[in-house]
Amino acid sequence: MKKFVLLMGGALALAAAGCGGGAKPSANTPATSSPAKPAASTSTSSTSSASPKTEKKVPSNNPVPADWIRMHDDAKGYEFMVPQGTKDKQENQGGVDVYMADVPAPYEIGVMVVAFKDKTLSKEDLLQRAENVLKAVGEKDIKMEPAKELSDDYSLVTFTSTGSDGKPGKGKILVATDVTDNYIMFVGGDADKFAANEKTIDEIWGSFGMYSGGFSGNS
Repeated sequence: MKKFVLLMGGALALAAAGCGGGAKPSANTPATSSPAKPAASTSTSSTSSASPKTEKKVPSNNPVPADWIRMHDDAKGYEFMVPQGTKDKQENQGGVDVYMADVPAPYEIGVMVVAFKDKTLSKEDLLQRAENVLKAVGEKDIKMEPAKELSDDYSLVTFTSTGSDGKPGKGKILVATDVTDNYIMFVGGDADKFAANEKTIDEIWGSFGMYSGGFSGNS
């Protein structure tokens, strides 16, 4: 998935047909209200020896980062949060604005937001566009779980795929529609790190919001 994000530049035109460009989402100072950080594991074990030893176990989950930055594009009308230290860039091709980012180790999560205009598309259409983008960058064996409709404006899908390098990936796709504006958000990484990163992945897509109210007028 991280590799997938870096390859997106050559496939943007396949994501949608739209018009107009946009500035790179602006980064604010770290948010004053950030996701709570889970308590670190303090598990220990002792042996029958006179001097018990502390066993250092590999954590099953990466803790949700404590410090986050708000990214926003006032022209396109959306915002979301990424962990502080995330490396990002923005591109525009054929009227499609794309924000791409890599969340650093130990997470190594890829994030991408595609924003474009097309008043004819439904959330189902956007999910098909998302699958087409995955195919365009060389992902194979793409499997999408049944879509979860979060509201009239948002739907969420968990997907798995195999990269051109043969490495399995897993992530979540959020699609959103705001009458004429459409958004597709990809968040994921290597499949073997998905379970450890899922809480952080959920914080990222869950922070996405549209300014003008969405299709329902309530977003």
